[in-house]
Amino acid sequence: MSIEDNKILVRRYFEDAPYNPAACDEIYAPTFLFHTIQHASVTPQVTESNPQSEKAAYEWLKTVWSADWRMTVDAMMAEGDRVMVRWTFYGTQQGEFSGLPPTNRQVTYCGINIFRVADGKIAEIWDIYDRLWLWQQLGVLPEIKEAIARAREAILSQQSGKTERANKNG
Repeated sequence: MSIEDNKILVRRYFEDAPYNPAACDEIYAPTFLFHTIQHASVTPQVTESNPQSEKAAYEWLKTVWSADWRMTVDAMMAEGDRVMVRWTFYGTQQGEFSGLPPTNRQVTYCGINIFRVADGKIAEIWDIYDRLWLWQQLGVLPEIKEAIARAREAILSQQSGKTERANKNG
């Protein structure tokens, strides 16, 4: 396949497969690897997947996010058998997500996926997105300025306590 064909295939990952389950059989290899690039996760960092699993994942997404959830392709680059996409997700959490009950909060977050195409199918995916911002928007984690202020207070208090103990013992 040409680089342009690879880009067309990968675009279907975002624009066709979420809404058309039959597309999964057309765009994914019979088995492929999905790499989640993150340090703190509720899922394994590398999983083997297949078109059936992806169909189930898209159905699951429909239970978590509002009917109008979507991902947009913001930029796409390709070279050889690799296609890189910078994307944005939009949705409202209306179902349980990683154990979090519905918040009915709207979220917008961005990510980058790198796809390897082999024999005209997606054979491997590397996925990284701004999980911190997602969890902050869902109300699970504090805003970063708030978290830094709390950490600063705790560190300064701890340092002050060490200084006071040293002065008493010294």
